[in-house]
Amino acid sequence: MTLDQYNESIKQILAEQQKIAQSTAQLAMSGQAIPGNPQFTQLMTSQWSLMQQMAKLNTDLMIGVMTPKK
Repeated sequence: MTLDQYNESIKQILAEQQKIAQSTAQLAMSGQAIPGNPQFTQLMTSQWSLMQQMAKLNTDLMIGVMTPKK
């Protein structure tokens, strides 16, 4: 993975997190952002998955898995 690929992956994750934040805010304003709501649970599961993806990308970057751009 190059640094450009890393940056693109992070941008995609951040865009998806923004969508999750907007959906969560809508649920919160309607009083539906509760653990018993399957839609809310799905949003939080998606958010956790994105956080794990970002952590893996950051770890890969820190340990030098990145390859130089050709």
